[in-house]
Amino acid sequence: MAGRTQLTVEERLDRTESHIEIADLVHGYARFIRRDQSEQVASLFARDAFFEVRDGHPDSEEFSVRSRIEGREQIDEYMTQGKGQPHPVPLIHNLSIEIDGDTASGNCVMEGQIYGTGHKVLGEYHDSFVRVEGRWLFASRTFTMFKATATV
Repeated sequence: MAGRTQLTVEERLDRTESHIEIADLVHGYARFIRRDQSEQVASLFARDAFFEVRDGHPDSEEFSVRSRIEGREQIDEYMTQGKGQPHPVPLIHNLSIEIDGDTASGNCVMEGQIYGTGHKVLGEYHDSFVRVEGRWLFASRTFTMFKATATV
């Protein structure tokens, strides 16, 4: 391809391993939520990360912010406050990841039944990632809950 830089074998290996590690991070988050292990979630975020939940529509840039939590400690407090309560059983779809050195971005769709209720949620995550001391973490996680499909 014209204009495309050739990557070394080491760069290709790093990119491949990074892609796998980031996908594992995204699915690990969903697994902790599914298993009601919310006390594990904050360990997946960088110290200065944020987590934001929005209401919106998949085909529109318009949204309203439900909550925004900044910093790993506050994310931990937010996540653990609902321990033992009905929680989503998230199913992750269409995960895409773009890597740029020690940072990356990602996008996926989540649908989930709220365990113990008849409620469901459908939305989209927009994530940014950072590699800290060789480990990929969420730098930000923004979940837009699709208004027309949410029953929570």
